[in-house]
Amino acid sequence: MSAHLNELIARCSNAFIPTQLSDFVGKGSSKEGDGAARVAQHLQHAIALAQQRDNAPLKFLLNGKPGLGKSLLVLYALHLLQCDKFSVTKLNGTQVKIEKVEEIGEQLRFVNIFGDYRAIWVDEADEIPRVAQVRFLTLLDDLPKGTAVFCTSNCKLTDFETRFQTRFQAINVAPPSQPEIASLLARYVDPAQAQQISLFASGNVRAALLDTLGVVQATSQPVLAN
Repeated sequence: MSAHLNELIARCSNAFIPTQLSDFVGKGSSKEGDGAARVAQHLQHAIALAQQRDNAPLKFLLNGKPGLGKSLLVLYALHLLQCDKFSVTKLNGTQVKIEKVEEIGEQLRFVNIFGDYRAIWVDEADEIPRVAQVRFLTLLDDLPKGTAVFCTSNCKLTDFETRFQTRFQAINVAPPSQPEIASLLARYVDPAQAQQISLFASGNVRAALLDTLGVVQATSQPVLAN
């Protein structure tokens, strides 16, 4: 199996870990926000500065439509921070009740033995109950060094409690252009197929990758056992 096919399967199964800026598409900026590649560059710069400043705390809120690479951006940040899997707490917003915030606060009192940074990642952060968002404020204000908090959401920034959103570096992730998606897909299928798939993707990179995998699977010759 080719390396590119392995990469495509990994991307479609949420097993892909980006390690370089070229793993992202979306270098542009628009009224909707910045493309994922531009955001990845911003994360890279912010993390380097934090590491130079005695591992200062990091707080990011990534918003945008589904399928633009917000989760990949967090994985890229975790890679740059060299966060061991034992140093990452990943939660869905529906899990972040008052009790969970209190539990996280208690855990942050202890020294992390697995690396310079530990991370809290809250997906679908707009589902955090309002009262828990408010309680989260104290935790965000008192983060110890070597702590990174990442929240991702498909909603608008205004859907959050105002005091909550202002605690973060809030970044809106914008869809990449159709040619940018086609360029990514051309790693896995011929340019004509990549062009056609990208036209119908409407900026959704995940949907385009899944469609590409479907094309590859439909055109691949099965391996017959002897």
